Amino acid sequence: MPSTSSATEAARHLWTRYAGGRTSAEEFATAADQLFSQLEAGLARWVGAEGSRVLRGRALKLAQAQHRALRDFSDGGWDVPVVVSAVKAHGAPDVAAGFTAVIATLIDLLGRIIGQEMAVRLVEQTGAPGPRGQSNIRKQGERHG
Repeated sequence: MPSTSSATEAARHLWTRYAGGRTSAEEFATAADQLFSQLEAGLARWVGAEGSRVLRGRALKLAQAQHRALRDFSDGGWDVPVVVSAVKAHGAPDVAAGFTAVIATLIDLLGRIIGQEMAVRLVEQTGAPGPRGQSNIRKQGERHG
């Protein structure tokens, strides 16, 4: 499933915010864990925990068809040891391309439900760390509830 340009651009921007400048496989893996944890928690607020899990799993499955570096990842998550292993086996650029494809695909899948522009905005807000490293969704929840 080729991603739309707006989804790909948003995914690249989001990934760069988390992983830009990370040099070791462990730092790269930590960035991936933080980003995908933020996305999952934030999206669960809007589509439920099961909906978030299903979107993530479908996005991963579709991205795996195009990115060999993702072949060892499962629907269960982004375990740091699996990310480290993938970076060592395939290199950080290939794994980053795979992660970007997962995020872009997730945006496109969500866009089928709520519209592309809204999906891009929701994923950007959900995954973007705030000034203190918290996601925008988490900060809103603290203010309102």
